[in-house]
Amino acid sequence: MNRGRPEPAAWTRRDLGVAAAGALVARSMRSIEDMAMDETFYVRAEELRLLALHPPGRRALSFHNRFAGATPSKAAFETWRAACRRKLAELLGYRAPRPASARKLRSVVRDGVTIEAWVMRADNDVELPAYLLRPRSERSARSAVMAIHGHGEAEPCIGARDDYHHQFALRIAQAGWLALCPEHRGFGALRDMANSSPDHWLDYWGSRRGHQFTLVTDGFLYGKTLLGQTVEDLVRWEDWLSNEQGVRDVHAVGISYGGDLAITYPPFSKRVRSIYCSGSMGSFSGVFARCYNAPAHCVPHVLQWMDRSDIAGLSAPVPIRVHFGERDTPGPENASAAYNETVEPSMRELRAVYGALKADDRVSMRVTPGSEHEFEIGDILAWLTERTT
Repeated sequence: MNRGRPEPAAWTRRDLGVAAAGALVARSMRSIEDMAMDETFYVRAEELRLLALHPPGRRALSFHNRFAGATPSKAAFETWRAACRRKLAELLGYRAPRPASARKLRSVVRDGVTIEAWVMRADNDVELPAYLLRPRSERSARSAVMAIHGHGEAEPCIGARDDYHHQFALRIAQAGWLALCPEHRGFGALRDMANSSPDHWLDYWGSRRGHQFTLVTDGFLYGKTLLGQTVEDLVRWEDWLSNEQGVRDVHAVGISYGGDLAITYPPFSKRVRSIYCSGSMGSFSGVFARCYNAPAHCVPHVLQWMDRSDIAGLSAPVPIRVHFGERDTPGPENASAAYNETVEPSMRELRAVYGALKADDRVSMRVTPGSEHEFEIGDILAWLTERTT
């Protein structure tokens, strides 16, 4: 006996209707399942409108918008600079670091340059390596070059092998300048900032598990940016150069992510006397969606307040040289910040910032014919020679 439902003979017309509807639904489901087996059923990207690009940021503190082509007074300029620097520090999550000590691990002589490996204790849980390159004969006893590498490692910069940096720190030292090449968080020996723990991974450019950029994304949860933390590290190393090596003047030289750092760190410096920025002076607007760059450059909300031209302008009237390779242009095979269509407008805006201090002649640009995303060593050495003679 079936106590849960009536016998078929006892079914009402309503019961039969429900049963028929159920059978129809079952047949429809089988039809849908059969259709789902056909690849032409699935929704394809080309059937959709997909253009989720953001409108231009409002850039509320931008020099270009604040003064609208007019030349501000010196007082108005300094008020703008102070407000822009404060906001930049906030966006970066930057905090002025305390001076830190460092210890020398070892040294070697190569091609007339003494290369020393140093380790700085940034805090109780983080130690940072850097290479100090001492020339055989120094051009200036009180000057040094902060040699800032891009995506990659510090070791090729000091001569381990050749890449787009073209061993620039070694070449600078061979030409007579004291040079410091710090390793950045997320790269080289610092590729996993949680390497001392077997259960955590704060990686960027490759680690025990590859790279998921957790060093960047985890930092965002706590109001930190990789760019801001690295700026703090560069300021620490600069203080060390001053306190322990007697350096008074620093020349910032960097490419790619290092170029970004070469314009972002000097506003918080006491000693930078010139800036050489290669491969990284267009708008932030093109860094990811246009140039497909990696997230170390990311500063949340930055385009709501300012752009790269404003950040570089905070160092006015410090001389600045911007460099690109002619062939360093956006494309499927190029993931650099690139010589893109935002570079020339950014340069005009930068010159306008310097023009407020009658120093627009201290902004220059070099595009190396036939070159890609790489340093031009001869131009760097010529630039440094002009700054120190």
